[in-house]
Amino acid sequence: MFWSDTCGHCHYVLEEILPPLQIKYGDQLEITLVELVTAEDLDRLYQTAEAFGIAKEQVGVPFLIIGERVLIGSEQIPAELPGLIETYLATGGVDYADLLPIASLIDASDPDSTSTSGETPGLPVVHILLFWTSDCHACRVVVTQSLPPLKEKYGERLVVQYVDIVTGEDVDRFYQVAAGFGIPEDKADLPMLIVGDHVLIGAEQIPAELSGLVEMYLATGGVDLPDMTHLAEAASSPDPMLPDQPDGFSLAIGVMVFMAVGLLYSIAAFLRGQSLLPAQRMAWLDTVFLVLALAGMGVAGYLAYVETQAVSAVCGPVGDCNAVQRSPYARIFGVLPVGVMGMLGYLAILAAWLWGRLRQDRLAVYAPVVIFGLALFGTLLSLYLTFLEPFVIKAVCVWCLTSAVIITLLMLLSLGPSLQAFRASED
Repeated sequence: MFWSDTCGHCHYVLEEILPPLQIKYGDQLEITLVELVTAEDLDRLYQTAEAFGIAKEQVGVPFLIIGERVLIGSEQIPAELPGLIETYLATGGVDYADLLPIASLIDASDPDSTSTSGETPGLPVVHILLFWTSDCHACRVVVTQSLPPLKEKYGERLVVQYVDIVTGEDVDRFYQVAAGFGIPEDKADLPMLIVGDHVLIGAEQIPAELSGLVEMYLATGGVDLPDMTHLAEAASSPDPMLPDQPDGFSLAIGVMVFMAVGLLYSIAAFLRGQSLLPAQRMAWLDTVFLVLALAGMGVAGYLAYVETQAVSAVCGPVGDCNAVQRSPYARIFGVLPVGVMGMLGYLAILAAWLWGRLRQDRLAVYAPVVIFGLALFGTLLSLYLTFLEPFVIKAVCVWCLTSAVIITLLMLLSLGPSLQAFRASED
């Protein structure tokens, strides 16, 4: 594939389309990336396109060649590439197109390599095991930016096996592997890469040290994957003590039903412009709202502490909140801890509540609307995260469920004042 670093469509294909295919097909799919930097690179692209009968004015990047087919752009490549891979695999595979411009670029990418495909007897191979998850930003950086240049350089001499960490069982096995290398839970993190006797963690250490380790192991005859037979057996055979449903499953379902009903009612009432809940400001409702918001801030603050300080949470008799906090879903986009985001949300709600009571300006009139909007968004997000616990992570966090109930109650309590604020603005 020809690409350019300044091309947004190229980055979309590189970061969103190719990695899942590489993970799915593993060693059956070899991708060579040819970056267009100089004028000579561009000339070779035009020569290659001409060999396929493509006029110069029709050439663009990303420009992908598979067999006798050429796919151009971020729409055609995702639409047709998976089907072409399946077709060529069904017919025995396909080598690079026999074109001089392509051959010169591929050879230039690795001056020590005389072959870019096929099997070479006695070739030293370095096997790498990468633990990652698609929700982790650092993982995506390693998968889409750090590994492709190395795979292009070393070709079949470098084999990467990906282990996607999704469920609570995956997280537990990940920590078992880390412990086998002497890494405690508070130090283990994604992405984690194992090559020989070395463990590299994070989007800084992996790019900095991996290339040197690959060179070292190739010089000594290659290295296989570490022996983790006991973990493979654990993954292939179910634990007889493991229940069909995680502890706290019924509680999580009950909270989900409560949130769903609250959301449907709030949205319907807002659209209808009428609520069954009190709209007038009442002292006891103000007290209840303030207590709930402060309690939510406390719960979110505790979760933020657990997530940012890598300590074990006090979970109580129901559920396994530590399994939830160790899961990749404990961070939004793999970066922002959910607890920190919850603290920011409750802080914004408290700020709007105080503004509405201490100020008399126009913004104070709309403070209830802001509170309702924040609480509505928080409830939607909490509903999604609560769904993940019993059905994806296979563990339930009581602290998370508590926060979910609190934000739903805040949404319901802010509905009436929000509608009153709308009516007042119309008047």
